[in-house]
Amino acid sequence: MAIVNLRPFYVKLVNTRTKRPIDDDTGVFQVYTAGAATRATIYNAAGTQLTQEVVGTSFNSRTMTDGTLEFYTDRSVSSVDVTILTAGGRSYFLKSLSASQHRADVDPEQTEFTLVAAFNDRASCTTVRPLGFRLRRGMVVKDVLVKVTAAFAGAAAASNRYSVGRSGAATGFLNNITLSSVGFKQGNPDLSLTGAVVGSRYGASLAEFHASSTGNVDYYIRKSYIAATATASNNLVVKRQTAATLTHSFTNTGVSGAGKGYIYYMYTLLPTELASQ
Repeated sequence: MAIVNLRPFYVKLVNTRTKRPIDDDTGVFQVYTAGAATRATIYNAAGTQLTQEVVGTSFNSRTMTDGTLEFYTDRSVSSVDVTILTAGGRSYFLKSLSASQHRADVDPEQTEFTLVAAFNDRASCTTVRPLGFRLRRGMVVKDVLVKVTAAFAGAAAASNRYSVGRSGAATGFLNNITLSSVGFKQGNPDLSLTGAVVGSRYGASLAEFHASSTGNVDYYIRKSYIAATATASNNLVVKRQTAATLTHSFTNTGVSGAGKGYIYYMYTLLPTELASQ
């Protein structure tokens, strides 16, 4: 594809206090269709398409260079959304970024962030699917929620349940969340007189359920997850909980009725653990 047929996006992250560009060669980003939980089709300077999703397997991020995000889209694309995670664990969401916007002012000194990651229903089994982001050292995940923008479809209700976690603990943040309708989904457990129901709740990384050994009061408490190191076990993942027969065939070209949405990770950075970016 000739480069003349593509629209260039070139964005530099700039520190709002120092007014100097951020130097980051390992931070990552993903490009979404503006206003949608869909990964955009993007290219490099040579016109080669860059993979943002391996359908049914994984989602991929692109790496910035010197704090700069560079990619190309089709000429018909006027704006995109970009989600960013820097080397130092700061996350930013650039909404409706246009090709004419060549700098994004960010505040590396803040400590409260929300990382946004889009995902979809293009998997017909319970494969653990990496989202393309890894928790950085010093990130304290306080809460995780999902916004379903297109309902997830399946042959039975069980196949619409998803979990959100990290490598080795795929149900760690959200466990068996039902995504069969649009809207925000949280990990609230179903409660009854006899205790908490396991389904539709926070995972073990964000909560603990204590069952009474005497048949008296069960209780359920929330907690935070601390990423002490930036190891592979902190790769963020999502998975379908039940391998039920599905009503759709999920392909690279997309599926009418296939579900999609955003995952929001709300977290704090520990001041003593911060990297400079």
